[in-house]
Formats: sequence, C-alpha cells, structure tokens
Amino acid sequence: MNKKTGIAFVVFVGLALIALAARRQPEKGERTADQPKPISALETSQFDTLEVTKGGATTVIKSDGGKYKVTAPVAYPADEATAKAAFEGLGKLRLADIVTDNKAKQAEFEVDDKGVHVVAKKGDKVAADFIVGKAVGSGTMVRPSGKDDIWQAMGINRYIFDKGVVDWRDKSITSFTAADAERIDVTTRDGAKIAVKKTGTKQGAEDKWELVDSSVKIDKLDDSVPNGIVSSLASWKANDFGDGMTAASAGLDPAALNVTVTVKGGKKVTVLLGNKPKEDEVYVKVPDAPQVYIAKKFNVDRVNKRPMEFRDKTLCNLADADVAEIAVTRGENSYTLSKSGSDWKAVKPAKLDLDTSKVTPITGAFKDWKASSFADEAPKDAGLIKPRAVIAIKGKGKGDACLVKVGDESKDKLSSFVMTGKGPDVYLAPKWTIDRILVKVDDLKKTVTAKK
Repeated sequence: MNKKTGIAFVVFVGLALIALAARRQPEKGERTADQPKPISALETSQFDTLEVTKGGATTVIKSDGGKYKVTAPVAYPADEATAKAAFEGLGKLRLADIVTDNKAKQAEFEVDDKGVHVVAKKGDKVAADFIVGKAVGSGTMVRPSGKDDIWQAMGINRYIFDKGVVDWRDKSITSFTAADAERIDVTTRDGAKIAVKKTGTKQGAEDKWELVDSSVKIDKLDDSVPNGIVSSLASWKANDFGDGMTAASAGLDPAALNVTVTVKGGKKVTVLLGNKPKEDEVYVKVPDAPQVYIAKKFNVDRVNKRPMEFRDKTLCNLADADVAEIAVTRGENSYTLSKSGSDWKAVKPAKLDLDTSKVTPITGAFKDWKASSFADEAPKDAGLIKPRAVIAIKGKGKGDACLVKVGDESKDKLSSFVMTGKGPDVYLAPKWTIDRILVKVDDLKKTVTAKK
C-alpha cells in the first residue's frame, strides 16, 4: 500500500467512525441514558378503575371481583372481553427506553393531546397516567401525562385502549346455545303469526323444521329461515345504543315484529323489532329490559321474517348434470345453449364459437336456486311486466323446467326483483346469483390466442 493510499484509507475509516457516532447520537432533545421510570410496573391488584379518553369522550370502567362495568358516561355492564384485555394489558406494561423529549415528535408518535389518554386508579389514588400512541418496532409509544418524554413501552398495544364509549359497553342483545333451540314463534304488529318447531332431523348440516301454526298458507317450509333466526339470535350484538329512546318512540310498543325462540328447558328468548333510525339501521329491544339497541339492517334481515317469509322461495332446483337447455332472452346478449350427450353447443347465436368450459358455472347456478325474500312491490312496480331478462331452463326429465323473469334492481343494488312461471309472487333474488347466468355473449366465446 503506497503512502497516498494509506492516508486515504485512514481518512475513510475516520469519517466512517464519525458518521457511526453521529448516527448513534440522539437528535437534539433526545436522551438514551437510563432514566427513572415515570410509570412503574403494575399488578392488576394495584388498580381497579380505568379512565379512557378518546376524541374528547371519557369512559370509566371499574373492575369488581373480576366483573367489569362501565360507570360513566352511563352506568352499564362492560364488554367483558374488551375490559379484561385492557386491565390485563395494563398489568403487563413495562417502560423500556426513552425515545425522545422533543415535543415536536408527539404528533408523529400519536402521543399528543389528541391521543388516547389512559388513567389507572385504585380508589381515588392514581396508579398510572399516560397517553398511548402508535406501535414502533417491537414496542408502543407512551407519554406520561404532563411530560414531554416519550417512552417505548413493552407488553401493551394501543388497540386494547383505543375504544370509544360504545365499544366499552356490552352490546349483547340475546345469547343462547343454538343447538338448544326447539321452537320459534313470530307475530307481527298487524296480527299475522307463525310457529314452527324443530323435527330433530337434519338435511346435511341444517336442522329440519315443521309447521305448528300459521296465519298464512305455507305449502312448503323454507328451513333456511328458522335456521337463520336461530343462528343470528344465539349470539346477537348491537352496533349502537338508543340511549334515551322510549319503546314507543322507537316503534317497539307495539313492535313491528316479535320473535321468540324457545330453548331446551322451556326458556324463551324474545326480541322486538321496531322503526328505522336510519335506512340501514333498526331499533331492537328485549321485553324484560328498558335498553333500546340499534342494529344494522343487514344483521336484522335474518331475524326480520314475517310469516310469509317462511314459505319456500325456490326459483329453480335442477342439478347441473340434469340441465339440458338454457335459454336467456336479453336483447343483444340473448343466447340458447343445448346439450347433446355430454357436449354443449350454441343454438343461438347460431355462429357462436362456444367455449364449453364457460358453460359449467352457468349450469351450476340452478341447483337449489332460492330468492332471499318476498317483495312487497307489485309486478308493474318491479319492472316485471316487461322484464329485462327471461331465463328458461329445461331438464332431462319430463316436466323438469324452470322459468324466471328478471326485473329491476333493488334500491341497494344487491338484489333484483324476479318472478317464476309458477305464480304471481314477486321475490328478491341476490344479484350475484343472477349475474352468473346473465353473461354477455362475448364471454361465452372461445378466446383466440395470438400465435407468436
């Protein structure tokens, strides 16, 4: 190594050491030396109350012999799992290293005054008081209240404290073991009623039910309806609370619908369904408690079944192997496919170069094809006098045929109004079950791959 090269090497090493030292130095206002811990390691026995403030709203949760309750802003049972996670999580908190005392960093680490503020108390004595921020690396940022120091904490994460007032409350509406359900009674505000009971047999994984009594004619029972009610009510939780609402103002006295599930031992579990505070929400209540709940409509829909909804809503039930012809009348996207032996061919359009692999998803659409509900709309109001599509299916056997007319979409665009050739009933069918049949003619063609 010549002299110049040696000097250059020494200079390079020196600069590298300086750079490394600079990187190891905290920025202005930061300290890395050991500091007295402003929050001591806590045992859960050292605190019995948590005050959690998020978005300016404070929730007070108390532990009493392993049971948790919200005491402010309202007195209400706490969500056991949520409260337990917070109390036990705080008991695992351990401060590791100080990260910075630079106040400008507080917003970046989400420990500024807009952060989630946690105060732990034993009686009136404060055991811990801090802002919990975001996760960084293997720890969570924590700032003791009234201090600028930001610490890396181990053993906790922000999620267990980052809850609004509603999230700390127990949102359970009904709870029972689904397998214990034996009978369902439904009554409506206008006097319609139905009662069904479990037969004790199953079809596949579904329980079979039989009609006990009904104010409307039920030729064939749709087992998915009582099974859906049981599944939903076995562990039904609200989305929000209608605090201050009376049963009358929520449309629950009398209720639009009463649903009662009788379980083994004779216990009855009843829910009342009322008005809609918003288009996608419904007021709900149980008869033996004053609390009014708010549930999302999509959760209520499986429970909100009038007696008529217990009727079978099968649109078509042909196994794919039994389908012999599919004819869709739909303007320029009309097509007719016919099966000869094991092969499918296009009858209409006559010159369609059919990709037979694209027929399988269509033929599979007709097995146990059901509507989701009956519609209140008349055919003329549902676009069914001049339907936008007509689906005709023929099976191998004599009399194996289905006819389904497709009208307008529902307001939420998730369903379409349909009718069958068997009667005047108007149904709502899930849009996805229709879309797999109403394909474009171009989508049935063989794909031409360009030669390289």
